Amino acid sequence: VYVPGIISRIPGLLFANDAVLLAESEADMQIVLNKITDWSNTWEMALNESKCGAMNVAGPQSSDLILQGKKIPKTDQYTYLGYIMNYKWDVSGTIKNNKLKARKAFYAAYIFLKRSDVPVSLKIEFINLVLMPIGCYGGETFGMSEARVKPIQAKIDKVISMVANVGKSAAMERVKAELGIKPVFLKTINAREREYHKWPTLKTWIADLIMLPIKARMATWVTGSARWIKKICVQNSKGETIINIFDRENKNSQSIIHQWTVDRKIGAKKNSMNLQLLHPDLKLDLQDIGKMRMGTLRTV
Repeated sequence: VYVPGIISRIPGLLFANDAVLLAESEADMQIVLNKITDWSNTWEMALNESKCGAMNVAGPQSSDLILQGKKIPKTDQYTYLGYIMNYKWDVSGTIKNNKLKARKAFYAAYIFLKRSDVPVSLKIEFINLVLMPIGCYGGETFGMSEARVKPIQAKIDKVISMVANVGKSAAMERVKAELGIKPVFLKTINAREREYHKWPTLKTWIADLIMLPIKARMATWVTGSARWIKKICVQNSKGETIINIFDRENKNSQSIIHQWTVDRKIGAKKNSMNLQLLHPDLKLDLQDIGKMRMGTLRTV
């Protein structure tokens, strides 16, 4: 694969059906398409241009691109393996798509989540194993910004409120800590930080793109990841990465429920939800204990 700015070619992946072509200009792209046309004509292979799409990143597309004598349709975005890419090269489309898919999964399991005879621990597993992976899909690209993932977190918080049977005034951070549900923000941080250190070790072209980043006026994934990691991640004496942003938030938190848990030395999570499986006859009492720890138990 030839990457502008690198003298030698770098090894790339072979695609069975799909291929992505990159060029610095429309003229260079047409030259590449002409080579593909010549190769296809030599081997008498027909290409379906209707399934192709031409997208100009960060600018309008003026001229038509021709493949085997036919025009390639223009597009503003395309989806590959469930990940949406648009001409603005931002992640808003993927975040919106993840939110819609999480909502669709919630509606599909609505009856299951509303059943009173289903233990809360099983509903929590549904959130952790189904909704969270859907909402965090592609988090390697849009992670580390809490405001950016807020639409996804808001949708999952509604499900958590229904499962925990709490109102809108409940402190969701405390509810999630008690139920053992990590925020979307934290999961996407872990994903992006892991890939930032893993991808440079791969034997594909993405390693060269990370090790030899382009000089651009706008922030890139590489520069953005380095900035966020320096801001919210630290390394301990063992070389392990620790996310210290939650320690700062807990230290500076002024919420009443947080101060109540600190004063009474209440841990982050109790096993009261899992005990419902062992003692179904004590389910209501265990739920009340959980609400006490979450600060949502109403008393008269």
